[in-house]
Amino acid sequence: MKNVTISMDDELHRTTRIEAAKAGKSVSRYIADRLRQPSREEPDNTEEEARKRRLEALERFFAGPKLNISENGRMPTAEERNARR
Repeated sequence: MKNVTISMDDELHRTTRIEAAKAGKSVSRYIADRLRQPSREEPDNTEEEARKRRLEALERFFAGPKLNISENGRMPTAEERNARR
């Protein structure tokens, strides 16, 4: 683990120290966790985009041509569907 020195004005230091105490963390841990937050949000965004792509693919599939599976105007029975031909 690396150490980093940062400079901040007194007011920012005070509010950061208070927020860290509220979170039950050291100032160092609090700042590190806050810096990690944007990279934690990226997978969610990527996951949401993947979900949207899957949904769009399903919509395209269901909007496509219908499959004609009826025989003589009626649906096949379970026995007919499962019969080995």
